[in-house]
Amino acid sequence: MTTFPLRLTEELKTIAAAQSARAGISLNQYIATVLAAHIGAQAEAERMFAARAARAARARPGTARAILARAGKRRRPRAGDRLDAE
Repeated sequence: MTTFPLRLTEELKTIAAAQSARAGISLNQYIATVLAAHIGAQAEAERMFAARAARAARARPGTARAILARAGKRRRPRAGDRLDAE
């Protein structure tokens, strides 16, 4: 474990101290927990976007257009699909 001097505004420190008191933990533990949760969420978001980018890189160009071009072909509209003219 390491120490790190942290500068906070008075308002932020007051809010964090109140929330840590309600949680029944020290301000130091509260800040460490909040920071760890944020870092974990950021890492998960980066992992998800990297996976999406990898899937997009494997996609064949024009696939979406081909799907849209054949949508509705040889199919009659279902009951209730009609848009009424205004």
